[in-house]
Amino acid sequence: MNRSPCMLGLFLGTLLFAAGCHGTGRASMEPPRYTILSPDGTRVSQDVLMDEAARADVVLVGETHDNPSAHHLEYALLKRLLEKRAEEKAPPGVTLSFEMLARDLQGVTDEYLSGLITEMHFMAASRPWGNYVRAYRQTLNLAKDHGAPVIAANAPRRYVNLVARKGKEALEQLSPEAKTWIAPLPYEEASPAYRTKLAALERQILHAPQKDNPHGTKAPGSPPSTINTDAQALWDATMAWSIAEALKYHPDNSVMHISGIFHCEGGLGIPEHLARYAPSATILIITIRPPGHGDPTPSFSSDRPIPEYLVITE
Repeated sequence: MNRSPCMLGLFLGTLLFAAGCHGTGRASMEPPRYTILSPDGTRVSQDVLMDEAARADVVLVGETHDNPSAHHLEYALLKRLLEKRAEEKAPPGVTLSFEMLARDLQGVTDEYLSGLITEMHFMAASRPWGNYVRAYRQTLNLAKDHGAPVIAANAPRRYVNLVARKGKEALEQLSPEAKTWIAPLPYEEASPAYRTKLAALERQILHAPQKDNPHGTKAPGSPPSTINTDAQALWDATMAWSIAEALKYHPDNSVMHISGIFHCEGGLGIPEHLARYAPSATILIITIRPPGHGDPTPSFSSDRPIPEYLVITE
């Protein structure tokens, strides 16, 4: 009966040792090459992108979850933002926010950041995505090493599923504690432009191989084959609310939020909700597309234009 915890510990220990041998040197390697396009379509350098990001209150980074070059750039961006604040003698000055962690995991995340629990126990308790070790671990640990807050920003999947099955009214039946793990009720519905974009995505998913899904690998949080707009809006609203709370609780910090492309490109999704929750915050969107997805940002766009840089990885 006592074997399971031991075997879990052995597995996670082996996994993290392998990551330490093969993954932690990733940022020191020759960085991937990017083509970076400014909001007006002109090519710019990575330094220009980093400097623009340093001036924003919120940087929304949209990725495809299986793109290693995107993960490399995210690490480099957080590193540069932390360095910039250190130069200004205002460290850490940056809050890292993740789609990949749900709000009910904030406690265990804080325990890990403070050193109360080990990484092995954090991994065992935090429902990590299948690609967490190779994709997000190093960036999270960079924040930890600098004493930067890390926000578990997303709505728990069980509540997104509840909305998909029974409608968003069912959320009212949650306990007071559970309601703190989602955006305040009632949250705003998806905008008409976002609904149109969701319908287009649904048609694409139904008729394209999984590798052509703009979300990349089907990780937790990827939309189902039949998309419920209220469920999708719960994801976006909850992440936006988490970012707004981070700005409130850490007023001297900017926020760098990592999520799938669909949640922020074109100023749709998270940015629309964030404009309601934190109307004075300046926002910058960085959309990172892998090879084969280098088309310009789709025409679906918010009626509140937000500067958006397009990064095409090679």
